[in-house]
Formats: sequence, structure tokens, C-alpha cells
Amino acid sequence: MKGIFIPLLVLVTLMVSCSQPPVKEQGPRPVKLTEVTSLNVVEKSFSGVVSPDQFSDLAFKMSGPLISLNVEEGQKVRTGQVVAEIDPQDFKWEYEAKKASFQTAEAQLNRAEKLLSKQAISKQEYESTEASYSNAKAAFEYAQNQLSQTKLRAPFDGFIQKKYVENYQKVQAGQGIVCLINPNKLQIQYTMPETNVIYFSNPYQIFVEFDNYKGIRFKAKVKEYVEASPDGSGVPVFLYIDDPEFNLSKYKVAVGFSCRVILHIESESFNQGAVLIPISAIVAADESDSKYVFVYNNQSQTVERREIVEAELVGKDNVVVINGLKAGDQVVSAGATRLENGQQVRVLTD
Repeated sequence: MKGIFIPLLVLVTLMVSCSQPPVKEQGPRPVKLTEVTSLNVVEKSFSGVVSPDQFSDLAFKMSGPLISLNVEEGQKVRTGQVVAEIDPQDFKWEYEAKKASFQTAEAQLNRAEKLLSKQAISKQEYESTEASYSNAKAAFEYAQNQLSQTKLRAPFDGFIQKKYVENYQKVQAGQGIVCLINPNKLQIQYTMPETNVIYFSNPYQIFVEFDNYKGIRFKAKVKEYVEASPDGSGVPVFLYIDDPEFNLSKYKVAVGFSCRVILHIESESFNQGAVLIPISAIVAADESDSKYVFVYNNQSQTVERREIVEAELVGKDNVVVINGLKAGDQVVSAGATRLENGQQVRVLTD
């Protein structure tokens, strides 16, 4: 009899415990929130890089062997500083010859002027002497200029980004010797898909955020871009920062630094007031096909059940809503299925 009594006692105990109502949850329900974003303002992000706005590949205007290349990559140079020099010997000889011819022609012109004043020579003879002088002067000035150009000078303050040649080799006219960059004149370069160029036809704003200054956005403007991708890889776009807060003495940004380009576009692709919310925020009503979300009230720390009208799915996780919400509203995106209208909640921050 004892063997039968114990299982029956356990069965009765289980039946009593199952019939008791569930324990009501104590305190505000924890939830996660997501801010409702407007679809009439689209935000696009692109990876960018800092590039020089002023740079120059320095080259000689004549050929010759290098005898001096005394700069290194990364070295700072000043305006007028000699960067490289080719052998000037042949140009010196030419200069000395043209200088002698010029001095002779100048002396002849002075003598002809005196003779003309005394009417000792004709006007035609004087003009011939004057023409010879002009030709000799032009040849001398050309030789003088050629000799001065055997020294390659920096046209502006900057630093040597790259050397294309080594010392003592023969270089050709127009051949790049070094690349000089002005570090104080920078631009931002990024590539965007060709289909995104249409955004520039709508009102837009552009911001730049440097990787080493996270959270700080600087206003920028488009300097130039091409209408179509030259090789199918995307459209190159160049920006300049016109934000008065941007100062190179404060923000140490240099050529090669990476950044993020943020493009805000005011779009009319969707109905006025259309917004985007995560699909996890939407709850289906049991009694009908209607959908609703819970909107958070920061003052009372409660939620309001609000019916919405969906339009379409965007990607896998977001839904376009055309009625019931506005940009800036905060909706419950995690924990919405067990909420009630007016219920107090506790917002989770992570």
C-alpha cells in the first residue's frame, strides 16, 4: 500500500503546482530602443583618403647628367631651394659665348648711335646694327636662362614625397625628378558608385570624419568629379574642407590619412514623412491584420502602442513606414512582443 501512495502524492502535488497562476513580473520590463530615421534624408558613407591639393612633379627643361640630388623622400624644402642640378658646363660655355657676342653688339650699337647723331652713318645702317644688337641680346638672355635652369628649384614650400631618379644618371627634358607636395593644401578623395552620382542633383551636405578624430565631422564641399566612371570602378570625387573649425595646427592631418565621407541627401524618392524602422520593432495584432509598434515616452518612461502602415521591406532588417511614426521617435526594437500599452519600461543601453 505504501508503494502506491507515494506516486499518487507526487501526482497530486504536481497538479496543484500547475494550477497556480504564473508569478507576475516585477518592475519595469527591460527593452532596447531604436530611433526612427527619415527616408527623405538619406545618409551614405564612403571611405576616403587625404591627398595633396597642390603638388608638382619637378623636371628639367633640358637633358643632361645629374651632378646633384641632395634631397630625400619626406624632406622639407623651401621656395627657391635647389632640389637637383645637372652638369652646367656646356651651358656655361654657351652662356659665355653669347655674353661676348652681346657685349660686342652693345658696343657697336653705342658707336652707331654716336655716328648717327653726327649723321656719319645712314639710318638704314643704324637700324641694321640695332637689329643685330636685339638678336644678340635675345640669344644672351636665352643662354642665361638655360644656365639658370640647370638648377631645379622648389616652386613652393613643401616636402619631397617621392624621388623618381638617382644621382649621377642622365635625365631627359621633362623627365620627373621628384614629386613635391604642399602639406598645407589638402583635399579629400573618394570613389562612389556611378549610380550614386544622381545624389548630387538633389540638395545635399557632405561631411568628413577622420579616422584619428572619431566623432568630429567637418563640413566639406565638392571640388570636382566626373559624370561617368572612366574604368568602371566608380566615380572619383574630390572635396575640400571649408569648415571654419578645421585647422591643421590643431588637427594633425596629412597626405595618406584615411577618413569617412558622409553624404546627406534630401530625397523625394519616398512619400513625404516616410520613415525607416527595424522589422523587429513591429508587432502583429491578434484580432486583425494591422501592425503596431511601441513608442517610448522619455518623460514617463512608458510605452505607447501605436498602429502603423507599412510600405515596403528594405534589405532584410528594415521596413519603410508611411503612417503612424515620425523621424526622431524612439521605438522598442527588442522586447516589444510582451509589452502592453502604457507599460513602464527600463531602457537597456548596450
